[in-house]
Amino acid sequence: MDFLGLHVVDWMVISSYFVLMIYIGRWSSKKVKTTKDFYQGGRSFGKVLFAFLNFGTITSADQATGVSREIYRQGLSGLWFQNLVLFITPFYWFSSILQRRTRYIGPGDIYLHRFESRFLAGLFAIYILMIAIYGGSMGFLLTGKTMKALMIKPESEYTQVEREAVDGFNRLKQLETKQSFETVSAEEKAEIVVLREKLKRNEIYASPSYLNLILFYFIYAGIVGAYTILGGLFAAVVTDIIQGLLILFLSVILIPVGLVKLGGFSGLHANVPDYMFELFGSAATSEYTWYFVAAMVTVNLIGLPPRSFTAGGSAKDDKSARIGMMVGAFSKRFVMIGWALTGLIAVGLYYGQLSDPTMIWGHLTKDLLGFGFIGLMVAAVLAANMSSIDAQSLEWSAAFTKNILQPIYPKIKEKAQVLAGRIVIFVVLLSSIYFANKVDDIFVMFKYVLSVGTIIGPALWLVYFWRRLTTKAVVIQMVLTIFTTVVIPNMAPNFESIRYNPKLTIQTREQTVMVTTRALQKDVEEGRAEFVGQSIQKKKVHPPTAIFFDQVMREDPDDPNSRLVGNGAFKNQLYYLSLLGAPVQNMTKPQLATLSFLFDIIFPFILLFGISMITKPNSEKTLREFYGAIHTPAVADADEDARLVKQAIENPDIVEKRKLFPGTNWEFWKPDRWDIWGFVLSWCVVGLIILLYFLIFRIGAN
Repeated sequence: MDFLGLHVVDWMVISSYFVLMIYIGRWSSKKVKTTKDFYQGGRSFGKVLFAFLNFGTITSADQATGVSREIYRQGLSGLWFQNLVLFITPFYWFSSILQRRTRYIGPGDIYLHRFESRFLAGLFAIYILMIAIYGGSMGFLLTGKTMKALMIKPESEYTQVEREAVDGFNRLKQLETKQSFETVSAEEKAEIVVLREKLKRNEIYASPSYLNLILFYFIYAGIVGAYTILGGLFAAVVTDIIQGLLILFLSVILIPVGLVKLGGFSGLHANVPDYMFELFGSAATSEYTWYFVAAMVTVNLIGLPPRSFTAGGSAKDDKSARIGMMVGAFSKRFVMIGWALTGLIAVGLYYGQLSDPTMIWGHLTKDLLGFGFIGLMVAAVLAANMSSIDAQSLEWSAAFTKNILQPIYPKIKEKAQVLAGRIVIFVVLLSSIYFANKVDDIFVMFKYVLSVGTIIGPALWLVYFWRRLTTKAVVIQMVLTIFTTVVIPNMAPNFESIRYNPKLTIQTREQTVMVTTRALQKDVEEGRAEFVGQSIQKKKVHPPTAIFFDQVMREDPDDPNSRLVGNGAFKNQLYYLSLLGAPVQNMTKPQLATLSFLFDIIFPFILLFGISMITKPNSEKTLREFYGAIHTPAVADADEDARLVKQAIENPDIVEKRKLFPGTNWEFWKPDRWDIWGFVLSWCVVGLIILLYFLIFRIGAN
C-alpha cells in the first residue's frame, strides 16, 4: 500500500530511524555537564571514536547526490565536485594536530587570543554562522530533491499545468538531440532558446512530485536539532557510528542492481559516451578541466585551515587526532568511488531524460530498489546529512556562545551558555531552510562557498607558521575580502542599473564543437551507427553562458529578443580583471571560473604580507603563549598537558630548538619520522585511489 509515492513499510523504516535518533539524544544529554562536554565530549575521544566522528562529519548524502548530479552533467570528471579534497587529505596529517594543540573551544578563540581582538573574534563568529546557513541550505536542497524524486506523481494524477510543463521539457530534449546530429531550422532554434529560458525558471520539468519541500525541511531540521541540542558532541559521535554504517550501505547498494539492469560493465560502456569516462575533461566536453580542478583544489586548501577547535579539539592527544582524522577522511575518499560509479550508472539509465539532475539519487532508488529498501535508503540519506550537520552545528553554537555572547556577558554561567548554544543551533537550521528555498543550482553554490573560504583561510594558515602576521593586516584583509566575495556579489544585483546594464549582461559566444566518440546502443537503434563502439561524430553545442552573473535571462522568456537581465550573484572579481584587459567574452565557462578563483587566491595574501610588514607586531607575551602551545604536542593527561605548555611558554628556548628555522619569524617545526612517513604514506594512498579510478572505469571497455 502506497502513501504519497512511498510504501507504508518505507514510512515505518523512516519513522523508526527518527525515533532512534531522538532516543540517543536523550541518553547522551545525561553526560553533558559543562560546555567542554557539550562541544568537545570532554576531549576524551580515542582513535576509533574520532575516526567515526570525522567520517560522519565530512561525509553527507548531499555530497553523494551532488557527485552523481555532476557526473550526470559532465561525466566522470564531475566527481571533482567533491573529490578535489583527495589532493588536500595529506595536509590533514598536520592540520589535525594544529587544531588540537591550540587547546581552544570557540572557533573564534584564535582571533581573541593570538590577535588580541574581540572585534576579529566576533567577526569570525558571524562568518561561521553565515557560512553555516549558506552551506546548510545546500544540504537541505539536495536532500529535499532526493526525497522529491522518490515521491513522484503518476501521470494519471498530473494537473494541466504539470502536463504542459512535462511536454515542454520533452520537446526541448527532442530538439537538443536533433541539434547534435543535424542543422535545426531558425524556428526550431528560436524554440530551443525559449524552452531553455523556461527551464532556467523551472517552468518546465521532467516529472512533478507529491513532496512539499518546505514542510520536509522543517521536519528534517527538527529531528537534527533535537538530538544535537539534547546530547551535544556525545550524541553526534554515537549517532555517527550508526550513520557511518548507513552511509556505506548508501554508497554501494545501487551499484550491483544498476549494473545488472545495464548489462554489466560492458553494458555501461555501451550506454555512456566514452568521453564521459575521462577523469579530467576537456573544455569541449566538461567544465572540470585539469586547470579548473587545480584552481578548485588550491582555493579549497586555502579555505580549509586548521580551525575546527570544537570537533577537531575533541581527540585526547596528537596521535588520536592524526589517525582518527586520516582514517575518517580516507574512508570517505574510498566511498566516493562508489558514488562515481553510481553517477555513471545514472547516465546509462537516464541520460537526457531528467530536467533536474539533482534528483538522480531519488530516481535510482525508486527504480532499482524494492519497498523496505527504499525506506532504508531514505534513512541512509538523512543519516549521512545529519552526521555532517550535528557536529558542524556545535561549531556554530560554540562560535556564538564563546565569541559573541561571553564577551558581552563575561559572568554568564555554564548552564546558560549551553542553553544559548542550543537555541543558536535551531536558529541556524531555520535560517538554512530560508536560503534553501531561495537557491537552486548546487554547482553555483559550491563555487561560491569555496570563494567565501578565502575570507578567513589565508590568515588562519599563516598564523600557525608566520610570527610576523599582524592584527591590522588580518582586519583589513577580512573586511576587503568580505566585500569582494559576499557584500558586492549579493548587493550589486539589487540595483537595476547593474542588473540590466548591457555591458554587464554580456555572455560568452555560443560554441559548437565536433566530438569523436564511440557509438552507443541508442545510436545504433536510431540509425546513426552500424554497431556499438563504432567511431562517430557528434556536435556538442555550448550555449552562451553568463560572465558577470550566475545567470543571464531574457526579461520575457517567450521573446528571444527581449532585453537581458542578470540573475544571481555579481562576479565582481571577473569584472575587475576584464578592466585590466582579460578577454572574458572569448573564454569558456571553466576558464572564467578558474580566473575568478585565481583572484580569490592571490588577493588576500598580497594584503596580508604587505600590510603585516608595515604594521606593529602583536605583543611578545601573546606570541610566546600561542607558539608555545602550537609547538607542544597534546597528551591525554590534562594536568600533564597543561604543565608541558606552561614550560614551553616560560622557556622560549624550548620552542626555538623545535623550529625548522630558529631565530626567524617562520614557525615550522622540525619534522620527525612520524611527520615525514605519515605525509608520504598519505600521498601513496592518494595515488592508489586514482589508480583504482583508472582501473575500475576501464572494466568492460572495448
